Amino acid sequence: MTEIDENGFLSGRIQSWIDSQRASRRYIIERAQELNRDCHRFLDGRAVDLGDEKQVATSVLFARVVELFQSIILVSDRGMAATTRILSRAFLEACFHLFAIQKDSGYLNDYFNQFLVQKRKLVRRIRQSTSPQMESLRRGATDQVLEETERAIREKGARDISVEEIARRAGMHDTYLTAYAILSYAVHTGASDLDHHVRINDETKETEGFKYGPSQGETDRAISLSGMTLAEALELVSRTFGEDRKELCTAHQEAFQSFLDKK
Repeated sequence: MTEIDENGFLSGRIQSWIDSQRASRRYIIERAQELNRDCHRFLDGRAVDLGDEKQVATSVLFARVVELFQSIILVSDRGMAATTRILSRAFLEACFHLFAIQKDSGYLNDYFNQFLVQKRKLVRRIRQSTSPQMESLRRGATDQVLEETERAIREKGARDISVEEIARRAGMHDTYLTAYAILSYAVHTGASDLDHHVRINDETKETEGFKYGPSQGETDRAISLSGMTLAEALELVSRTFGEDRKELCTAHQEAFQSFLDKK
């Protein structure tokens, strides 16, 4: 663990690694920062019609997507590969919702209705608990609360929607089947994802130890792929507000694609 000391990823020796990575990846980081600024220029001073549910949902979701993009840059900056994969998966799922709202006119109501579906799940789970610490919550999860929630679900025709369906409606099903599926192993701490922390002898294929510390393995791919997706998101949401950023966003996408092509 020569790249870090007792401070781990927080401070100390890791700063030298960060400085080295920023220097070697100057152009991809600068492009990511430029895209981030363009997204904030879009958000700053945005006049949102509070009576337009699509504009409200689009603005809030886009802000979430931008925040997740920034978090990917921050953790990959430190070489936190596992966390980068986790955040990349969260970023993609937020994009599924954002893109589905833009591309499927019926999804906005389904998206809002998920609140009721999630509320019913939570009430049912609380009622199943026998823990004394949950007693006050159980008292609140009454038959009346559950009945009112289920009535609202029936009236609105709400139903539970899978992430896969959302991805289909977003036009991102291929992403769901590939990148999202692979990144899910990191979120759920699957055994296959722990392979990243095991050191294997290339010749004997035997386990020699474990790895803990910064890794540059995820940096270029994570920033480039999320940057390409964010650029497309910026173009889509701009249309919702009657603005055209196609040329700007295409330039960002082509730049990130060139970084990937060099790998």
